[in-house]
Amino acid sequence: MDLNRRTPLISAALLVFLGGGARMTYGQVPPTGGTDCSLVTPAMLNKTFGQPMTGKPEVEKALPMYGGASGWHCTYSVGNPTQRVKVEFSVYTEASAAKARQDFNTYSVAADVARGKPSIGDGAYWVEPTKKTLALYVLKGKVHFSLQAHFSQEVGPANEKQLSELAAAVAAGI
Repeated sequence: MDLNRRTPLISAALLVFLGGGARMTYGQVPPTGGTDCSLVTPAMLNKTFGQPMTGKPEVEKALPMYGGASGWHCTYSVGNPTQRVKVEFSVYTEASAAKARQDFNTYSVAADVARGKPSIGDGAYWVEPTKKTLALYVLKGKVHFSLQAHFSQEVGPANEKQLSELAAAVAAGI
């Protein structure tokens, strides 16, 4: 698929997958007690990026997926002003693993096939929206999530390794 056709698809997928909703205070869990932003902890971020989380994460209910699944979107800041990483985490729980697989596959049209498919959960793929942003989408059972990291420098292999490690830790917690 040429870049001119791929860019709008990536943007649309990211808007749906990472869309915003009603903001919540940190620590507030979904009313149903489902999978939420507590899957990413300050300790995990510190271990992954070698720097502590700064401030409190921003937590909001995400826009529903096409099939109606609800989810959560959280934004974390890690590091200092010169080496800051902004991490966005979106997580959705579907009614079944089959529905989760269907939605996950629908969004894989935006995958960066040159990066390969990481062995995380039941499936994973990379997306690189910009030279300083990298996103990893993961499926595990009836849950699919994305981790998007905005780095202060251009994305490189070390950044991929960091995001892969964080995604693997999140998937292990599901």
